[in-house]
Amino acid sequence: MDRRQFLQNTSAAIAAASATNVFAQADGSESPPPVNQLDNKQKPTIVSVYLRGGADSLSFLVPKGDDAYYSYRRGTAIPKGDCIDFHKSPYFGLNPNMASLAPLMEEGRVIPIVNSGSTHGTRSHFDAQDYMERAAPGLKSVRQGWLNRYLYMSKKPYDAPLRGIAVRRTLPRALRGRYPVLAGYNSTDHMDMFEALYAETNMVNKTAREGGSIVKGASLDAIEGQDRIKGMERDKALRTSDMARDIITESGTAAVKRLKALQEALSGQRNNVNYPRGGLGGQLAQIAKVIKANVGLEVAQADYGGWDTHSGQGGVNGRMGRSVKHVADSLRAFHDDLGDRMDRVLVLVMSEFGRTVHENGNNGTDHGHGGIIWAMGGMMKPAPMYGKWTGMATEKLKYRRFMPVHTDFRVVFAESLYYLMGFDAFKVDYFPGYRPSKGQLLNFLNKVET
Repeated sequence: MDRRQFLQNTSAAIAAASATNVFAQADGSESPPPVNQLDNKQKPTIVSVYLRGGADSLSFLVPKGDDAYYSYRRGTAIPKGDCIDFHKSPYFGLNPNMASLAPLMEEGRVIPIVNSGSTHGTRSHFDAQDYMERAAPGLKSVRQGWLNRYLYMSKKPYDAPLRGIAVRRTLPRALRGRYPVLAGYNSTDHMDMFEALYAETNMVNKTAREGGSIVKGASLDAIEGQDRIKGMERDKALRTSDMARDIITESGTAAVKRLKALQEALSGQRNNVNYPRGGLGGQLAQIAKVIKANVGLEVAQADYGGWDTHSGQGGVNGRMGRSVKHVADSLRAFHDDLGDRMDRVLVLVMSEFGRTVHENGNNGTDHGHGGIIWAMGGMMKPAPMYGKWTGMATEKLKYRRFMPVHTDFRVVFAESLYYLMGFDAFKVDYFPGYRPSKGQLLNFLNKVET
């Protein structure tokens, strides 16, 4: 999506006051007011946790009551006797490595959204991740991530310096785009030098340009023919170079502010619990500190790879089981660390697709289709699960091999932005060419006061 389209979309928001509101149809209410200016109140925050590689949903929430599951998976299935009780369901059980999250599930603070994912059929990691993180399945022309797009389309003159962060050196796709977002773990040891370099006093030409008009007078009017054209081209080139220099200065100034804000947020806070070492645990520990610092954080993302289990997936005690435990323990630590703050924090755990229902000959599973999204927070409407489950009979599978997608991930994104941020994605064509019907909405969240 190019700049012109974004400007058109933003303008459309003003003209859409009389447009049909998908959410109003769902719950009988109007859109909540926009996010207020930064004050002493903790901002609602969406934390996206991306499991890269295509995580096997059937190894998290186990259909222990379906004999087909055990016939499909003789070496990688989670035994019935090992499963943790899931809302006293005779059909579903939890992987025992998720024991730390089980109490939160019973309380309705962690809920799975089953058979969810992308409607696009690609089984390429790269394309599937692009489509999901940019919230535009099949549209390679869309280059801005879904979280960045929210920041850009809701920006205000008084934005906090840390509305969005990633705690890895490389900015994930979901946070890439026109709105400046900071990738974490950057050193600020020599910040004084950069502050001098990017000081506003270095922008001496900007005021003159913006306050003045095109130069015109006897000397300019006296230039004739080609000499005059060359002179105008020279002046234009000088003005263009000045503008470019000022843009760099402005960007540098903003970057310094963000880095200093992050440094202050991290140095002024501490974690109240012990997180699992490395991987996802370390990232969530940093995000928790920034949330506690109350610096206006609205969106963040953490990444945890290693889910492409074509071989050696194993069962309870295998490679997959160890990864599941790390995710569960990291999420529980994050929840306990934030305490009551979780009433204004929503965590969404997702992957680009699920795995094949049948295991392969290498004690693993291959690229599939439908997966699972886990939601964690204090604003959810308690339920055992959301989404539509149609069983594991061969005729119910996609191409007789994959779990189907019954819930488009864009529904989950849209409801999250609406109920936490008061941002109605469907009034501004946030998802190019996509608008769900009332019946497709999950309505899984309560509104958070903004």
